[in-house]
Amino acid sequence: MCNGYAGVTTRFLRQDERLILSEENEMPLVIEAKDSTNVSFLQSFLASHSSDLINDISNYGAILLRGFDVSSDEDFEKTILSVQGFQGISEAFMSEQGRIHVGNLKYVLHTNAVYKTGGTLYLGGFHSENYYTPDVPTYICFCCLKPSVRGGETGLVNMEKVFPLLDDDLKKRLEKNTFFVSKWLMTEVAERYQLSTAAVEKICEQFDLPVIGNGNKKFILMYKPSIFEHPLTKKKALAINLFEIPNLNEEMRKCFNHDYKGNAWFWHRFVWKLPKFIFSILEFIYVVFASILYSPIESVKIIRSKFYFHKAWNKKHNLPKFNNVKVGTCFNDNDVKNLAKLIRNYYSSCLWKKGDILLIDNRKVMHAGMPGSGQRLIRAMICNPIEMKYSFAKPGHLDCKNRTTETIGFYMNSGIFDAEVYEG
Repeated sequence: MCNGYAGVTTRFLRQDERLILSEENEMPLVIEAKDSTNVSFLQSFLASHSSDLINDISNYGAILLRGFDVSSDEDFEKTILSVQGFQGISEAFMSEQGRIHVGNLKYVLHTNAVYKTGGTLYLGGFHSENYYTPDVPTYICFCCLKPSVRGGETGLVNMEKVFPLLDDDLKKRLEKNTFFVSKWLMTEVAERYQLSTAAVEKICEQFDLPVIGNGNKKFILMYKPSIFEHPLTKKKALAINLFEIPNLNEEMRKCFNHDYKGNAWFWHRFVWKLPKFIFSILEFIYVVFASILYSPIESVKIIRSKFYFHKAWNKKHNLPKFNNVKVGTCFNDNDVKNLAKLIRNYYSSCLWKKGDILLIDNRKVMHAGMPGSGQRLIRAMICNPIEMKYSFAKPGHLDCKNRTTETIGFYMNSGIFDAEVYEG
């Protein structure tokens, strides 16, 4: 632990600050207000100690800034950008529904503006950030402006500790090659970014996003490595969205069930024990109605896009064959059960307090909004895009390095692309 931080207290979380105890006791590293709680002091502190802080994030997986007077979205954005070496990501290519900017801020995002994440009946969904988009951040940062009444923490799992404990044959399968992740209809992308299909295809070509099909039935494909090698620790970590693994969330609910005891968690336990197909139906209905109630116009646009996508995709005789093997095929039943237990063993629970800022190394740590009740308000920022290719390739692990240019989403959104800048 770094003891050279003046004016603050550096420590690990106490047991009373965690909802759930596990074998992970050193994540996150807590940097707590001592001499001053002023947000200006915090920003100055971060700017002055940026190099050490980045090293500590790399080693511990996450840093929690606690006890400072962070009270607004503007405070959050300015605080994160005060870290020298943090490059905010404003636009991620084909970002998920509901991941939109807060107000007029350039980098602060809703965790999801369509439906609530964390502090609900749901348990599961651990993921590396932006698995389903090419623009993967090195860091993801959260700010708590209002914590849940009960639970609702942002759970963390140090996948650098989990990966070595996976079955050796599974690790070989994961590292053998990249896996298919996503596909987008070219015309849908062009419509979203108000570009010609020729301009979209040019950007895809520059960033190694494969394109298949012809005419109005062209699709953009994306493949990704599943294992990230950290440039500082030189250790490997599983870096995917765990939704890709069938039955894993169900197994995790079994592993976490005993951690949610008493009447306060009765309805959570009740829902988790429902048959899988009923649980899936309830989840689908919730997302659909939440989306429509929040933004009926956007919901209609999304339904329309999906209709045209499936209409084009179903005419497969017009499409060339391609590798569509996903990472979930690597996991057998024993692998799934073992991974669920390892996630529970190395899970880090950190109960939110108002004004908390959590800095997470996305190259080694997965996260998820955990069960709870009561309103909560969490903001997000993502920083420093990782350099990667997106066509099918061997091997399936990535030596993580920062991208030296803007994100693919930036070029799509701006309609400007300078190939010489990219190549430099």
